[in-house]
Amino acid sequence: MQILPLQKEHYPQVARIYKEGLATGIATFETEVPDWETWNKKFLPHGRFVIEENHEVVAWCALSPTSPRAVYKGVVENTVYVGAAHQRKGYGRMLLEHLIEFCETEGYWTLQAAIFPQNRASIKLHEDCGFRVLGIREKIAQRHGVWHDNVLMERRSKKVKFIKNVLVLCTGNSCRSQMAHGYLKGMAKKKAQIYSAGVEIHGLNLNAVSIMAEDGVDISSHTSNHIEDYEGISWDFIITVCDQAHENCPIIKAPNAVRLHQNFSDPSKITGSNKEIHAAFLKTRNAIKEYCRKFIETNL
Repeated sequence: MQILPLQKEHYPQVARIYKEGLATGIATFETEVPDWETWNKKFLPHGRFVIEENHEVVAWCALSPTSPRAVYKGVVENTVYVGAAHQRKGYGRMLLEHLIEFCETEGYWTLQAAIFPQNRASIKLHEDCGFRVLGIREKIAQRHGVWHDNVLMERRSKKVKFIKNVLVLCTGNSCRSQMAHGYLKGMAKKKAQIYSAGVEIHGLNLNAVSIMAEDGVDISSHTSNHIEDYEGISWDFIITVCDQAHENCPIIKAPNAVRLHQNFSDPSKITGSNKEIHAAFLKTRNAIKEYCRKFIETNL
């Protein structure tokens, strides 16, 4: 048994396996097996493999682009077929793992699969190989006049270093979240993109600017932003730094975000002498600094 690059001479056997898949009704929306020229245009010229056993092709796989746009050059869709007489022998997993390794080497950052919900074996195979279900594309296409759903799955590369998106959230994006924003930005360097926002907008607190400047961190150019200003960003971490923001955090649609909460005392609520106000800001700033340091060590 060996895994080989798929060549034109393999196609008659590839087409036979393809035809067996069509017959199941849960492998593809195609209704007939394409000729070599059509098949060759559909799939990328690389990332095509067969498993050959005793000079017989028992399984094949290929990659197809998801978009012609250059920004999506690292996103491809995989196709894996195993001959009917050779299923449940581990060939599908062997081929998919080989394809994943190829994609990692070539720098693809997302590998997708669109699978019929009834094809539970394929869904399980992909889950076992590190794919996750993104959702169901309902009635995505027709075949023989019947609308069918598709399960959309993807695997993100383990080698590509994605920059994390971190959101620090408080009530008014005035004081505590701004200080955390400043520290996290400096500590994370290029490992993360840091944002801060509020469930309301109260404006940048000048005492927060001053106390951060004492520690060599300039946040004077920060703006006070509402969480809605960042709609559409995929968050990796959402850190709430006050209880009120924590209570409102569930309204943020970020199913894959790690949500963390640490309530810090609000120095802007302190009244008294300048010395007392300064002491309150200093205490909160130092607590936030230590929290940010631990966050970076633990998560980035």
